[in-house]
Amino acid sequence: MKKFVVASHAKLATGFQSTIELFAGSDHDITYISAYVDDVDLDMEVQTFISSLADDDQAVIFTDMFGGSVNQKFVIAAQNKPNVFVVAGMNLPVILEIILSSEPYTTAVIDRLIDNGRTAMQQVYLTNDTSQNVVDESANDSSKQAPQAIETDQLINENTGQIDALRVDERLIHGQIAMVWSRALNLDGIVVANDEAAGNELQQKALKMAVPNGIKVIIKTMDGAIRLLKDKRAATMHLLVLVRTVGDALILSQQLDNIQYVNIGNVGKSVTGEKKTLTKFVMLTDEELNNLKALVDVYPETAFQNLPSDTKELASRYV
Repeated sequence: MKKFVVASHAKLATGFQSTIELFAGSDHDITYISAYVDDVDLDMEVQTFISSLADDDQAVIFTDMFGGSVNQKFVIAAQNKPNVFVVAGMNLPVILEIILSSEPYTTAVIDRLIDNGRTAMQQVYLTNDTSQNVVDESANDSSKQAPQAIETDQLINENTGQIDALRVDERLIHGQIAMVWSRALNLDGIVVANDEAAGNELQQKALKMAVPNGIKVIIKTMDGAIRLLKDKRAATMHLLVLVRTVGDALILSQQLDNIQYVNIGNVGKSVTGEKKTLTKFVMLTDEELNNLKALVDVYPETAFQNLPSDTKELASRYV
């Protein structure tokens, strides 16, 4: 069993908790320790965790500062325990990389996952010149660059493929997509179908920054995405298609017959005016409720599911 500790001076560790659960869900065995506040006995917390480990458990302990007292106490307690790994200088991408990894942990695996997480920490160079990337890629090794948009002939090959999921998400590509859904679906590519994003080069560059290495990205208008996804060469790749509205999902569902799963994720929070709250992640106007009903008629298994670890709720219950 994999177990984790997030430990810090003061309340940084417990501050991480809600964000980690937003991305990774609450099913992981994680202990949060905020040292030196609220009468927390750090020595007792350290010993309690270490003594709770079974012989076949693997544990990763994240601490805030290399050489700090929290780090020192765990390093001393973890001596001669080959299945316990201590990571200092934690940040959110590193924590998520390690927690979400399905690999058995070794020193080499932990080092590689830390390197993956480090690539998310960089200065973002802002520019009004849209011929330049939002990220200064010249300052980075090519293996660490954010994936670039690809042309149609790079995305497709000679086989008919499938769309693993069509997701309604008003944020399109963001952390949950990049860190969680991409792993759950074992994605090769992401297609964003959105007229506004397709016409805004700066927005395209911002969306691509979140995508992990090895996942191809293309951003198209709705019509362009339909043409791409109808192409008989459109791949043995595992694809996620993202749209901003239920109405756009309905249009795609009526045009495409190779969608395996229609997923309603985050939608409606940014919409002004009267709307109905269906879940804490889904708020729809009357027009969008009608679109949802029509979408369910086309794909009866359409479901609300924010994270892959969440239980699917059939949208038919709400229409």
